Amino acid sequence: MPALACGDAERLLRFVAEAESFGGDHPFAGEFLTQLGHLVPADWVSYSDLKFREGVCGGRNYYFERPGDEGFFSGVDLMALTPVLREENPVFLHFRRGRFNAVKISDFLTRRELHRTQMYKLVFKVRSLEDSLGVRLPIAPRGQTRTFVFDRGGRDFSTRDRAILDLLQPHLVHLYRAAETRWKLRKALALLESTQTAVVLLEADDRVAYTSTAARELLGRFFGEAGIRLPDSLRSWLGERRRTLIREQLRIDAGDRSLVVDAVEDALLLEEQRRMPRLTPREREILDLVAEGKTNAEIAGLLWVSPGTVRRHLENLYAKLGVHTRTAAAAFVRELPEGRVDPSG
Repeated sequence: MPALACGDAERLLRFVAEAESFGGDHPFAGEFLTQLGHLVPADWVSYSDLKFREGVCGGRNYYFERPGDEGFFSGVDLMALTPVLREENPVFLHFRRGRFNAVKISDFLTRRELHRTQMYKLVFKVRSLEDSLGVRLPIAPRGQTRTFVFDRGGRDFSTRDRAILDLLQPHLVHLYRAAETRWKLRKALALLESTQTAVVLLEADDRVAYTSTAARELLGRFFGEAGIRLPDSLRSWLGERRRTLIREQLRIDAGDRSLVVDAVEDALLLEEQRRMPRLTPREREILDLVAEGKTNAEIAGLLWVSPGTVRRHLENLYAKLGVHTRTAAAAFVRELPEGRVDPSG
C-alpha cells in the first residue's frame, strides 16, 4: 500500500476523529457520506446494505446527493439491472469472491471495454460516469453485503483514493459495530419497558448479544447455563419455528414451574409461570369461583352441592396446590396466563 502524503494523512485522521458525530439514525447516512465525499472526491457516494436472495436484491441504500440532483437509480428498472450489475460489474464480482479490499472498475476494464457493457449503457452513460471505486466491510452475514461505492466521471480513481479506503476500512467496521451495539441496547430497553419480561437479544447466527438479569436467572434455572450461545433446545425450537412459520410459544416444565418462551424478530421473551397440578373438573370449577371471591355458601348454591362438599373439595385443592388459605389459592390462579386454570394439568 503506498504511503499517503502528509496532507492526506491529516485529512484521514481528522475524518476518523469526527466520523461518529457525522451519522444520523444510521452511522453512514446523511452528513457522513457528505464528508466522506470530500475525503475521496466523487460525483456519487453511496453506502449499501443489501441482501441477495434467488436473484432478487433488497435492502437499504444511502447516497450523498447534491441539492437538485435526482436519485442515482431514478428511472432505472432495478429488477432488470440487478443481474447485469452482478455479472458485469468487476468490482461486485471481486466482492462476491470473498474479497474486501478497495478496487475500481479501471483495475479490470479499459474505457473502451467499459463502454461496451450493458452496465455502462444502462447506468454509467446516463450519469456521465467513467469509473467506480468500492470497498466492502467484512462484517455482513452470508448472502448480504455492506459496501461503499464511489462513482466518478472524467478521470479515473487514483492509487491515493484506493489507499484512503483501505486505511479507512477498519474504522468503518468499528463505527458500524458501535452503532449496532447502540441499536441493540435501545431495543432491549424498549422491550424491557414495554413488556417487563426477561429479554434475550440474538445475533444473526443465534449467538446471544444481550441478556437481561432476569433472563440470565431463568436460563440458569431451567437450563443450567446462560452463556454466549443459546441452549440446544432453544436453538432447535427457533430453527423449527422459522422453517414451519408456526408461531406457538415454547413451554418447558420443571417441577411446579414452567418457562414460556416467545420470539419477536431477533429477541426472545422469557416468562416463568407456576404450573397447575392436575385437578378434577369439580375442583377446577370451585377454584375459579374462589378466585372470583365467592364464599363456600355461594359456591354451594351455584353448584347445587352442600357447603360440606365444597369444604372437602377445598381441602383437597389446598393439598394439591401446597397452600393453606383461600387467598393463597386465588393468588395461584391469578399467576396463571390470563388468570385461567390449565385444564391439561
